[in-house]
Amino acid sequence: MSDEDSAHSSQTRSSKLETDFAGFALGDCEVQADPQTEKYLRRVIRTALELAVYNRFGAEMGGFWLMADQIAQLRKLPDYYSPTEAPLVARAVELYLQAQLREFYFVEDDSDRISR
Repeated sequence: MSDEDSAHSSQTRSSKLETDFAGFALGDCEVQADPQTEKYLRRVIRTALELAVYNRFGAEMGGFWLMADQIAQLRKLPDYYSPTEAPLVARAVELYLQAQLREFYFVEDDSDRISR
């Protein structure tokens, strides 16, 4: 491998490591949840829609976008619940994010399906 090829390979690896997750457009999804967690899903979905940015990338890309900052805020939602409810809310948040980003998550459990 020449010095030039080595430098290019190193630069390519470096640029891949510097890639950050920006966000995603909200879409219709199916959320799988147990009955205890299910009751918090409406609140999670409503909160996600309130946090999302409409037409974040212009009308051509349209929709409601949940960016990394809003995802971090959504993950703080359990902080506003009692200690007994907080774990269920946290689970509902993660299940919702998994459903939105289905191709990025490996989901083993096929529990009850909730359609939004």
